[in-house]
Amino acid sequence: MKSIPNYDCDFYSDAFIEMPHYHYTKMRQLGPVVYIPQLNNFAITKFKALKKALFDFESLCSGDGIAADEVGCKYVKGQIVSSDPPVHRVMRKAMLPPLMPKNINEISPIVKKESIKLINKLIKQKEFDAVSDLAQFLPLNIVRDLVGVPDFGKGNMLNWAGASFDVIGVQNQRGKRGVEEIIKLRKFITGKLNLKTVKQNSWIGRILQLIKDGLLEENLGNCLIRDYINPSLDTTISAISHLILLLSENYNEWIKLQKNSSLIKNTINEAIRLGSPIRSFSRKANKNVDIEGYHIPKNSRVMMLFASANRDEEIFKNSHKFDIERSFNEHLGFGYGIHSCVGKYLAQLEMSSLLEAMIPSIKKIETKKT
Repeated sequence: MKSIPNYDCDFYSDAFIEMPHYHYTKMRQLGPVVYIPQLNNFAITKFKALKKALFDFESLCSGDGIAADEVGCKYVKGQIVSSDPPVHRVMRKAMLPPLMPKNINEISPIVKKESIKLINKLIKQKEFDAVSDLAQFLPLNIVRDLVGVPDFGKGNMLNWAGASFDVIGVQNQRGKRGVEEIIKLRKFITGKLNLKTVKQNSWIGRILQLIKDGLLEENLGNCLIRDYINPSLDTTISAISHLILLLSENYNEWIKLQKNSSLIKNTINEAIRLGSPIRSFSRKANKNVDIEGYHIPKNSRVMMLFASANRDEEIFKNSHKFDIERSFNEHLGFGYGIHSCVGKYLAQLEMSSLLEAMIPSIKKIETKKT
């Protein structure tokens, strides 16, 4: 067996988060598996190794939590991303219908219409904040209503969405704040949400009806409500923000896209590959696991470094380059295997609708120097 190299870093520090790809590159140079002493966790850094690990849900399980420490795992256990079969199959079957392509296509005209209105408005302003004014618009103004959170809870959705990712780190200041918000969210779901308070024909309303009809256990339903509330905002806002930033930094790619709108799907894939809205989830080894000749002991926590694997130099030529004509545009930004992102079709619709609205109207995207 090969010796697993150490990579000594504070993975959840501000300094790491500000320069993540410097560290990911160093990790990949050490090999497909590294050990992070400060976390007492292993981490999978390369594309092929990670893809195989994500598929192997029996050896590397999610049911014991996906955070980097046991405190965080406690607060995400039970959610669909932190579940294993057979419970995972029950939850996914209950959650998926509104998010399948057929139902997403039904809301497509609304999303496209609102995207055009938004872009026309922002063009008149000439200068705007790409995150709060653009990236947040569709998630906050359309998706939030589809989820069905009543008006008295809407204002907290962004905080709860951010907290759901802060809590999967460690108990630094950010992690502790995430735990506090998740506790508030749990109280909100169990104390304030019912069929009378949520919007009719909403995603949450559908889950509550399944519980009422005896078709879904209440505890599973409450977890699915959290799953609708949390990832539906934060990951998509991050993906759209990265998309706009990359197009602003790569004028030639924007020109290519304007000349050939069939590259929209490639552009979205490339933005998600480079942006990786979720940089890492962890799993727990429920037996001794071999990853490309590296031995990971039973009960170890293993981090799935999506953001590192998506820039693997062995897979992607000029891996840090934003190339919308990239011939190999597979990525792990939506996960892989049974835990692949349930909201990917909705995210793709939001991103493609914005690009379709931008292409005929915007000559150039520039970021303001501060």
